Amino acid sequence: MRSILYFLISFLGLSFIAFAGGGHGHGDLGEGEFELSKEIVEKLNIKWDLVKEREISLKRKYPAVVKDDLTLSEAVYSPVEGIVKKLFVKEGDPVKKGQKLALIYSPEIRKLIADIKLAQVKVRNLKAVYEREKKLYEAEVIPYGRFFTAKINYENALGELNALKESLRAYGEIEGTYLVLKSHMDGYVAVQNVVLGDSVDLSKQLFKIHSHEKLWVVALVPVGETGIFKEGMNVDILSPLGKTKGFVDFISHKVDPETKRNEVRIIGDNSNDTLKPNMFVDVLVKKKKVKGIFIPEKAVVLKDGKFYVFQKENSHVSPVEVVLGEKIDGFYRLIDGLHEGDQIIVEGVSFLKSRFLAEVEGH
Repeated sequence: MRSILYFLISFLGLSFIAFAGGGHGHGDLGEGEFELSKEIVEKLNIKWDLVKEREISLKRKYPAVVKDDLTLSEAVYSPVEGIVKKLFVKEGDPVKKGQKLALIYSPEIRKLIADIKLAQVKVRNLKAVYEREKKLYEAEVIPYGRFFTAKINYENALGELNALKESLRAYGEIEGTYLVLKSHMDGYVAVQNVVLGDSVDLSKQLFKIHSHEKLWVVALVPVGETGIFKEGMNVDILSPLGKTKGFVDFISHKVDPETKRNEVRIIGDNSNDTLKPNMFVDVLVKKKKVKGIFIPEKAVVLKDGKFYVFQKENSHVSPVEVVLGEKIDGFYRLIDGLHEGDQIIVEGVSFLKSRFLAEVEGH
C-alpha cells in the first residue's frame, strides 16, 4: 500500500503529462489533451494500436442448466409381484448393459415353473402313446380314429407346454426359480428404492439408471435472439470443469412465464465428464464472421452520452469523439471520427480516462 501511495505521489509530481493549461512543445493544449513521455508509458504500460479493418466472430453467450437426458435413462420395475432376494448393485454404482441388478422370488413364477414341469411329463407320456398308436395304425391293427385322437392329445399337450414356456420367457431371464433383473444400458444407479427383503410389484420402481455420456443442456434465450439457433447446429458449452461440444436438439415453441425467455435444448457431449446434472453452464454460439473497421471496447470512454477514444500522434494524445455502431465480441464498429491507419490508446486507458474526466469536470 505504501509503495502504491509513493508511486501516485511521485507520479503527480512528475511532468510526464501536461494537461490543458500547461503546454510542452505544443503551446497551449486543448481540453483533455496531453503529452506522453517514454517513462510514463513504461510505468502505466500504455500501448496503442492502429485503427484497421478486422474480421470478428459473432459470438453470443447464454446461461443454461444441465439436466439428465431422458432418452438415456431407464426406470427398472419388476414385471411380477415378489420379494427381493439378492441385490447386486447399490445407488451410485456404475453398471454395464446386461449387468445383473437383483434377483426376485415370485410365487407366480414358481408356480409357472412347476406347471411347466408337469406339462413336460404330460408331453412325454402323450408322445409315447402317440408313437405307439402310430405304429399300430401303420400295421393296420387299430382304426384311424384311435391314432388321430392320440395325435391330437399329444399336439395339444405340446402346445400347452410351449405356451407356458413363452409365458415364463415374457418375464425375462430366470435363474433357478428366481427372476433376474438386468440393466439395459451403460450408466450408473442414480436411484435405489429397495433393500434386501422388500416386497415389489408392477407399480414400484426398484432402480433408476442414468447414462451421462450425453446430457441435456437447456439454454435460456431472449425471444428476439431465438432465430440465431437452428436444430442441428453446433455450439460450445462452457462449464466450471471445462469446455465441451453440443448440438441443438429442440427449440421450445413457448416462452417461459417467469424468465420471459425461450428454452433451447442442446445435447451435450459428456465423454470428458465436464457436465453434471443441475450444473449451471454457459452456451457459446459462434454464428458467423463479420468484416469491418472495429476498435476495442477497452479503448472507448463514455462521457455525457458521447463516445471518445484517445488518439495518438507522435507523443501528443487527445480525446476524439467517435460515432460507434454495434458491439461484437469486445469490439465496436467504427462509423465516424477516425480513419483507418490512425493510432489510438488501447492499454492504460483507465488512468487517462480518469484524468480526462476530472479535467473536463473541472471546467
